[in-house]
Amino acid sequence: YKIFTEGFLRHPTLFWFVTGPLTDKHLESVTTTGLVLSACVAFLNLNSWLVMLVLWLLDFSIVTVAEGSSFYQYGWESQLLETGFLAIFLCDLPHVIQTSNGAYRVRGLWRDDRTQANKSITPPSKAVLYLFQWLCFRISMGAGLIKVRGSSCWTDKTCLHYHFETQPIPSPLSFLFHFLPKNVLSHAVDLDLFVQLYSVWLVLLPGAFTTGGMVRLLRRVGGWIQAGFMLNIILSGNFAFLNHLTIVPALSCLDDGCWPNWLQRRALEPKNTSSVTNDTAKNATSPMKTTKQWRTSRIARYAIDTSLLMLIGYQSQPVIRNLLQSNNSRQQMNASFSPLRIVNTYGAFGSVGKARYEPIVSVSTNGKIWHELDFPCKPGNIHRRPCVCAPYHYRLDWNIWFIGFKPHKSMLEQRESWLFALLQKMLDSNYDPNNNNNTKAPVWLNLLDASAQKHFPPFAKEAPRFAKVEMYRYRMAAPLWEIVPQYWNTGHRESADAVTWWRRDFEEVLIPPVELDLQSKMLRLATVPVSPS
Repeated sequence: YKIFTEGFLRHPTLFWFVTGPLTDKHLESVTTTGLVLSACVAFLNLNSWLVMLVLWLLDFSIVTVAEGSSFYQYGWESQLLETGFLAIFLCDLPHVIQTSNGAYRVRGLWRDDRTQANKSITPPSKAVLYLFQWLCFRISMGAGLIKVRGSSCWTDKTCLHYHFETQPIPSPLSFLFHFLPKNVLSHAVDLDLFVQLYSVWLVLLPGAFTTGGMVRLLRRVGGWIQAGFMLNIILSGNFAFLNHLTIVPALSCLDDGCWPNWLQRRALEPKNTSSVTNDTAKNATSPMKTTKQWRTSRIARYAIDTSLLMLIGYQSQPVIRNLLQSNNSRQQMNASFSPLRIVNTYGAFGSVGKARYEPIVSVSTNGKIWHELDFPCKPGNIHRRPCVCAPYHYRLDWNIWFIGFKPHKSMLEQRESWLFALLQKMLDSNYDPNNNNNTKAPVWLNLLDASAQKHFPPFAKEAPRFAKVEMYRYRMAAPLWEIVPQYWNTGHRESADAVTWWRRDFEEVLIPPVELDLQSKMLRLATVPVSPS
């Protein structure tokens, strides 16, 4: 009980209930279970409040133990938890039905109660759908307010003149957006603020199941605008799963009538009914039984929905005060006001950097010949095509981007000090070339691009002795419409000097050449010449 009240409720994680020391196997079991259950929901139509609850707890367990590091200090961690919490109540909840022989049974314990046509007997809760609309509103409004209250470039309409070049992980299409005419990009700022500050009010219009009317139409328009805006951002860069996740609450504005008839028929056509019980089928076809069942479950559902609305309303109070900046307090971006993160505040890109600075990590075996290391997606090799990785989140590539903010050394020492540990791993290979058992690559090597792994054992005969980090100013070399012909004419080759995507200039030495002290296993300065690679 003490663990639950003083531990779990303050820092929610299932690891509180693990006896003995925590190991990597515990973390692997959590992620594996989450993957299996997610696959069942996505591909086996396992719509279950219980599965959603377990998934929410599994994700919360990882976020709680990892939030102390900068790798899990992103707003979409809380957004995913809040979305997952609401998804629990979007499913069919346990309810009592009367069977054909007059007995009462509990349905919906582990999955939705369904008819022979595979349609849920209980329709989605209007209250939960509206809470998704409330989430959609807060995400968009928070992002819009943090912009107009943040950098002056949003009010000057110049942010998008350099945003596509300086964003965390540009995609190939970023080279199209960045070179659009300046007046087009300035008008795009107007569009951005219109979507996030003005049209977003449409998503709060009620009537999720009304059959017609202007209110329903306007709510649909609001949902389409929010979802379409997220699709535009997905095309312009790699923002992990943020934009994909934000589309989910926007869909709550779109009732079934929004979709084409062929899509509705496909979604509602009968499917495999082997798992449907005879009692469920009989109750679905009997008007009397269906009415009794609906009345029984409706009362319980109303009670749950009322409690949920009261909880969300209470938890929303500090969020609303934050958006209104009451008590002369500054708006917090991506903040949570309770341990369970049921209602949070969101926002992104309140300020936009005007120049892109990249930390480039290099290693050497002799201190004379240096090899630059590429990460999976961050800009490095100026001839490498930018990747398309969203919705996957390369957390290390994202985190190292923050070092590009000035002063670079301050960001390194305060927020991204993990880079020293990574350099230590690179130089502490413990590799014996005469030992034939050293054939397994270390786990951390997967954090690097495949082209960089060749410089480390077991792919290299000799482990690097020195490492350094230098800062470079990166600029997009040419618009996409000029790069694409070059790319195709070279036969899609990724060889050196085939296509130039970036131009760069040396800025400063961030970490001078270091080596590993074999006794203390700590980094120390190395006596090698300091010069750009």
